[in-house]
Amino acid sequence: MKKSFEKKILGTIAAADFIGRDHELDLVTAHALNGKSSGLLVLATPGAGASELLRQAYDRLFRDQNEIIPFYFAARSSDRGPREAATRFLQDFLTQTVAFRRGDASILDASPELHEIAELALPTDGHWFDRLIESSNNDGESADERSYIRSLLSSPLRSAAHGARVFVMIDDVHNTSLMLGGDAFFDEIKEIYARSDIAFVLAGARRFLFGQTSGESLTLEHPGFNAAGTLAESLSVRFGVGLNDQTRDLIAVQLGGNPSQMTSLFAAAAARGEDFDSFSSVERTYTDEIFGGRTSRAFDALLAQIAPDTDRANVINLLLQTLDAADGKTPLAFWQKHLGLTDDAFRRLMGLLNIHEFVSVNSGNVHSEAANHVVSDYLCGRGRLEIAGDVRALVVGEAMTDYLKRAPQLLAQIYRRNAALGLRSLLDAFDCQEIAAAAIDYAKFKADLKGRDDGDIESSLDASAEKITLPQIVYTAHTAAFYSKIGELIEDERSTIALGFEESSYCRDETVWIAVEIDAKLEADRDLTEFWCDRLEMVAVSCGFPRYKMWLIAPEGFSDESVEILRSRNAYGSSRKQIELLMRKLTGGKIAPVESSADEYEIILPMGDDSEMIAAHAIEDIAKRHNFPAKTINQIKTALIEACINATEHSLSPDRRIYQKFAVDAEKITITVSNRGLRLMDKTAREIAPDEGRRGWGLKLIKGLMDEVKIEQTDDGTSISMTKFITR
Repeated sequence: MKKSFEKKILGTIAAADFIGRDHELDLVTAHALNGKSSGLLVLATPGAGASELLRQAYDRLFRDQNEIIPFYFAARSSDRGPREAATRFLQDFLTQTVAFRRGDASILDASPELHEIAELALPTDGHWFDRLIESSNNDGESADERSYIRSLLSSPLRSAAHGARVFVMIDDVHNTSLMLGGDAFFDEIKEIYARSDIAFVLAGARRFLFGQTSGESLTLEHPGFNAAGTLAESLSVRFGVGLNDQTRDLIAVQLGGNPSQMTSLFAAAAARGEDFDSFSSVERTYTDEIFGGRTSRAFDALLAQIAPDTDRANVINLLLQTLDAADGKTPLAFWQKHLGLTDDAFRRLMGLLNIHEFVSVNSGNVHSEAANHVVSDYLCGRGRLEIAGDVRALVVGEAMTDYLKRAPQLLAQIYRRNAALGLRSLLDAFDCQEIAAAAIDYAKFKADLKGRDDGDIESSLDASAEKITLPQIVYTAHTAAFYSKIGELIEDERSTIALGFEESSYCRDETVWIAVEIDAKLEADRDLTEFWCDRLEMVAVSCGFPRYKMWLIAPEGFSDESVEILRSRNAYGSSRKQIELLMRKLTGGKIAPVESSADEYEIILPMGDDSEMIAAHAIEDIAKRHNFPAKTINQIKTALIEACINATEHSLSPDRRIYQKFAVDAEKITITVSNRGLRLMDKTAREIAPDEGRRGWGLKLIKGLMDEVKIEQTDDGTSISMTKFITR
């Protein structure tokens, strides 16, 4: 094995900075190492980082093993045709082979000519190197164009015939659609490698590559909300740009987890010397990106490639009209009429807009990508500047104002979405199971089971004689996919339509369930229940569902009046607790006891003016809430007061604040008191010696009152952690 080292080879970032793709990277490298002759398709969302994934796989294979020659080639839209691309293919293959065999990555940077590559080749490879170069020269002079291109593209296969093990990664295959003669070029690649005996990867835009060839596939989406947050934190460190929890979440949501655009945003902030310490700082940099930054320039260049001979202002205008349409779509014929292109040119343009996800094209309509905020913001900005001709300062200023107003709304939506129950997954699990009526009917649950512990409820539901049979669901989708107007009232994840059958025979009694998760602090009242019954009935009528069941879920269930409304409307009503129990039941899992987790509280107090008494009152209320004995509460209060006094008198704190955290569970309470300023270890014995009062023995008193006491010296102050176990 080669000695592993972390220097970048083809990767554009260090391996340690390639966040959130460990699983995908393992899949690609395993595909190279498993010894099978098969293809892997990497279907990537634009900007998801497919190129970096393959480059990181190349670096790992280059560093960590010496048996398989990794080969990476990226199709370029700038290639003038298949011949130029195929020539570059051969040169890249031979260069990378020599670099790998010699264990010298610097050869890749030197970009040697073919005759220089042959001189660098190891003696064991020299015979087939010379033959490949000689064959390419001869074929170029005598063979027809197609045979010559096939000969160059087959070079890894011909080297394999001489005993070299090669792993081929061909990236950005969607760029062949921008190349003159690119369709034929990509067809040659598919045909050559589909019939080969070596492992290979084809990577590109998902809408281009989907269904192009058989084989194993890997879909590369943008990172989800949590992973995007981790990526933002990594970029913060990498670029030296400050970040807090709120701005991290905003960046993750607003940019949709797009790694490329997130990287551009942090690079722009670093260039400005600005931290992301507020929404305004994020939106200020984001606005610059939309109106002339890296992101804007990338979109400009892409549209120039997509529509080189077309009035791009007209294309942007049509994109905006589709974005602004009531249902987010316009007819394909409308586009063709206003573009005035030949059939071939029109098909090419619409295909490229679809591949690069400016729009989606299906069923004779062009659909906007309204959920992609970056694309929408770019188009709106371009439209106002280039089509409406508005003053730039006005457009930029109003855009930033709009982005700031939108920011908290975006976060509210994602927080609500993440808190959704997962109705679609639940309905997908319906398979003619027989369940207790009280598991789904809130009135029955409230009368007999509400307030009891989970294990008791489960036993009662299992023993119940009153049962109902769930339908067999065969298809589910968000309600907005059937009836888009519902999306104006509720997030997609909180409402689902499920199609299926009352029985498992698939031959009769088709049924539809329409479920919605609604908000109510207490039991949902009559007005709210009627409102949502009306909305769901409108969905059923608009979609032409002859038989349907409405299902409303509210966190705390439904009032008695609401229950009557539900019965009269042939609807079910359930509480969140019922749904959680039902999910566990249908997924085959037993109801596990809920692990006790600590409740946490934080307080920041100014030093002086007896502020420690505020802390004492707060901890008393918290301890009473958790049923601590009175004697224990008094001991905790006294220890906390002493800790606050020590922090005030001995720290020389620059900000004059005391930071307190309380963590309480069923067994104990842990209090952490910290401050900035001088640490205890930095003070002399004289400075903290007892005076006429009790100050010097504060720490001793705390240790006598609490069960566990730990003092930590932080970089800029002291932290004392005190734990008291409950004795009743």
